[in-house]
Amino acid sequence: MSTSFLAAATTRTADAAMHSVARPRVPLQYEGNRFDGAVLPGRPTPPSGLDLTGAHAMRCAIETPATPAESRERCDVLLFISSAAGYERRRKVVRQTYLTALAAGSEMARRVCYCFLLGAPKPDQVEALAAEQAEYGDLLQVTVPESYETLFPKVTASWRWAVATHEFSFWMHADDDSYIRLDLLLRWLASPVAQPHEGLYAGYIWDGSDGRRTKPLRDPTAKSYMPYEQWPHDTYPPFASGCGFLIAYDLVASLVANSPTFTFFRVIDVPIGVCLAQLPTERLRIVHMPEVRPYRPLPLFRADTIVQHYMQPEEFRQFHQRALEAAARDETDAIGGGGGDATSTVGTVAASAAASTGPSVGAAAKAEEQEREQRIAAVYDMFVNAKVMRR
Repeated sequence: MSTSFLAAATTRTADAAMHSVARPRVPLQYEGNRFDGAVLPGRPTPPSGLDLTGAHAMRCAIETPATPAESRERCDVLLFISSAAGYERRRKVVRQTYLTALAAGSEMARRVCYCFLLGAPKPDQVEALAAEQAEYGDLLQVTVPESYETLFPKVTASWRWAVATHEFSFWMHADDDSYIRLDLLLRWLASPVAQPHEGLYAGYIWDGSDGRRTKPLRDPTAKSYMPYEQWPHDTYPPFASGCGFLIAYDLVASLVANSPTFTFFRVIDVPIGVCLAQLPTERLRIVHMPEVRPYRPLPLFRADTIVQHYMQPEEFRQFHQRALEAAARDETDAIGGGGGDATSTVGTVAASAAASTGPSVGAAAKAEEQEREQRIAAVYDMFVNAKVMRR
């Protein structure tokens, strides 16, 4: 495979379910990545004593073993939650909310495996992380130095670890300030829009359609700063917001095979779109998921949300309770209609949890609350549809 990146700008067509699939338009030729430094003008000073050059970070990623083990754990979704030392509070509330669906012995636990993805910590962080790992056993610490500047090497390392240790249908990434409705996620994967699974790259896709426009930010002080040396074009190939997205196993296997040729990028989501754009267009199917929300809608909770980003730790529990109630209503409706699905056990747990919280609000008051939220949502969506949302 050439070390040059071939990126495609795209147009999109929407289906009846408001999802859309990217189509290639005019290719952009990228003549390699000549930027090696993770320490950029205007960016925060990295921790002392750590080699944070891009070349070193990528070497650490590529050195992660990728040979499949003789015995690998099987799951439908292998979820990596990006985190870092110092974010114990975030990890704690994630474990106490949506990850409770993965309790030992549950049907959901058989289908979804997860870990928190961390880089190599500073020396004074090692002891606390070791104690946390001893208690929960859900931290994956790759050897890539920990920094916001090295997220792409961390993800590259996670791809290699994933294929070595698990048999999975989908690799998924989420941030530790994102809430995931795992029941709705599995339901979406069983829906027609997600078929076939091969070649699927799905999430909130930035591709220029329906107001989802973005371009390289050249201000070194910007969080998503993109140096010309890393990407000289004025537009990006389609890419999914890093807050929550899926990549099918066959694509991950190709990314792992190509990973020794990858060069350093300092953001997480754009380079994944760039790397996938190298693959033959017939192998890649990009699907936009409006149920993934990399922004804070009004109201914050919506019953169809699969991933909600920018959640504060103190907001998780209330959001989780609303999600449990919504799942319980879904199961009640399914039972009443004689239906059901593979995630019905989540609804059963949700119904019990919702019932245990005390007397419910009267039907009239609840209907009034829902109507009020719908009015707020309609006004908010008007602004979104007017294309005021920008990245």
